[in-house]
Amino acid sequence: MAGTLSQDEINALLSSVSAGKQIDIEEPAIEPSGPKHVRIYNFRHPDKFSKSHLSTMELIYEGFSRQLKTALFVYVRQSINFSLASVEQQSFEEYVEALPTPTSLITFKMKNLPGSAVLEISPDLTFLILDKLLGGAGDHITKVRDLTEIEQVIIRKVADRILMAFRAAWEEIHDIEPMIESLETNPQLLQIVPPNEIVAVATLEVRIGESTGAMSICLPYLTLEPIMPKLTRQTWFSAKFEHKDSDKTESINIRENINQVKLPVSIELGRTKVTVRDLLQLKPGDSIRVDTPSNHDIKILINGKVKFYAQPGVVGKRLAVKTTGVAN
Repeated sequence: MAGTLSQDEINALLSSVSAGKQIDIEEPAIEPSGPKHVRIYNFRHPDKFSKSHLSTMELIYEGFSRQLKTALFVYVRQSINFSLASVEQQSFEEYVEALPTPTSLITFKMKNLPGSAVLEISPDLTFLILDKLLGGAGDHITKVRDLTEIEQVIIRKVADRILMAFRAAWEEIHDIEPMIESLETNPQLLQIVPPNEIVAVATLEVRIGESTGAMSICLPYLTLEPIMPKLTRQTWFSAKFEHKDSDKTESINIRENINQVKLPVSIELGRTKVTVRDLLQLKPGDSIRVDTPSNHDIKILINGKVKFYAQPGVVGKRLAVKTTGVAN
């Protein structure tokens, strides 16, 4: 073994020490090392989400913002725009301390995933949506207050629609199937994970007309841990392309099924009014005058509704019509 003294060397060393001789020990030369790359690590705030995880979540939430624009348009009946402000990791305590009081806090569970998550809708956005839904002009609020019971029911329904879009945005990674648990207005009563637990927080800015608001979604690391291996850009893109292929196949199937649907088609030569007496007196060879002139188009009805205009004629020995236009 390199560096081990033999028995003779040990004896010589002991003899030198006994005789009081000075022993010169040659120290190995220390070669200068190159520059060291030191990475700061905060043990009180560990990074549990990698840059790849956060980057993938940015893609997911950008899709989520586009889904929300369609999902909430029917509620506000006005142009609404969502933009992703940030996706970052922080402690749950930091997230709660940054929330206003009161605010709309919807806790929800996700299928086959542990724990709960939080959807937060800022007071500005909450009362803006409520004002629009209750017939107002969507003016900016001047005073923040707690929600009434009726307003809480309305916000829960809006949250349902938001979480439907949230599920659609995550379906490339995992079918989360969110289910609302409760609605709170005081952040201090929010206790879904310990204060020092790391969470991923996505913040979205919302603009409705000239008014602005915000919403955020808080997903604890413990909740996402089972699907972390799938939370990569490669998985997301692969699932996205597969989803497009399946959408194309589904579209073809739907078109084929629609092509097989049978609809009643009728031709209306014209209309007139006759009495019951005249109707009972009709016999072969009689004619009935209608309100459509002979040089005008007649109507083609599909399922009882006018869809086309046409000219009557004969093809071989069969009566037929030739379409001349589409009804508005």
